[in-house]
Amino acid sequence: MHLENCLLFYTSAALLFCSYQQAAAQTPGCTVDNGVQSGITCSGDLEVSQIEDFFKELVQLGTVSFQQLRISDNALIQRLPVGFLGELQFTQIWILSCPNLVQVDDFLGASRDTVSKVMLYWNSLSEVPQLTSTTLYELHVYQTEKRVVVRRSAFERSRAIRKLEFRKATVEPFAFLDLKELFSLYIRDISPTPLVAGSFHFASPALGYVELTSYEPWEGRAEPGTFGGITNTTWFRMGAAALVPPAVFFPVFSRSSMSEIFNPIRCDCQVAWIRLSPFLPRTTIRCATETSFVALPDVDEAEFRDCGSSCTRIILLLFFFCFIFFSPSFTVYL
Repeated sequence: MHLENCLLFYTSAALLFCSYQQAAAQTPGCTVDNGVQSGITCSGDLEVSQIEDFFKELVQLGTVSFQQLRISDNALIQRLPVGFLGELQFTQIWILSCPNLVQVDDFLGASRDTVSKVMLYWNSLSEVPQLTSTTLYELHVYQTEKRVVVRRSAFERSRAIRKLEFRKATVEPFAFLDLKELFSLYIRDISPTPLVAGSFHFASPALGYVELTSYEPWEGRAEPGTFGGITNTTWFRMGAAALVPPAVFFPVFSRSSMSEIFNPIRCDCQVAWIRLSPFLPRTTIRCATETSFVALPDVDEAEFRDCGSSCTRIILLLFFFCFIFFSPSFTVYL
């Protein structure tokens, strides 16, 4: 009997607690979590002024340092203003599922000296925000439908960034050139339009990984001069490339530690310069066949005998010479 009463009591209490938690989660508001990772969660449709008032109350109580901030599921927010976080200091910031959020100003406030990671997921930003921080190492911007524009000006005051990750993005020329410590760049669902000259020029000796892919039909077309600053420690991966002219890809294949094109391509004379090059072992290209695909190194060199192999080698040497002495990646951009 005592066991039954005990089970009945604690089961009812647990159900009541869960019901309370679910009701609380459905009610818009801000809460403080003092668990293993202290943080603030603001969920539901709250005005910017309401969130700011909550932050000010915490400051008045003398509580300003937290591990993370999470603002989510808010259809009212359209813009995060300058200094939005006030005197609060966070290490990680998550802004999630705010479908009408189109503009983020330099909102960090006092967090500019503490934040290491900012995640902007499933919003409707028009461009990557210009944030001021010397401690920001990671920036993630994932869009749902609207493409975000990546401009060089976005990183003028946050040059310590080491990792960038975007979904649905259009990149303007020299966007990443000021990031001297950049290690990895991921762009998933890149704009299907041809990549423009200068859009992927880097100046980071530490550049270790670059990945460009798309969920939409994309042929990976690019203008000459699109890529620059690839180093011998860079692993370069590209989702597709209908054409692989040396004027576009020589700065990538000749310099990177490893290069890869995901989708199989047409391996006719356009790839002869790669097949006959000394950097072939560092290049992963799959040649499309009628039924499957075959790795480019497994294609017999004799297949390219009608491509003018001697001329191809001469052209390859000329490109190498021009790249070393005249490549824009060796130019200092102010």
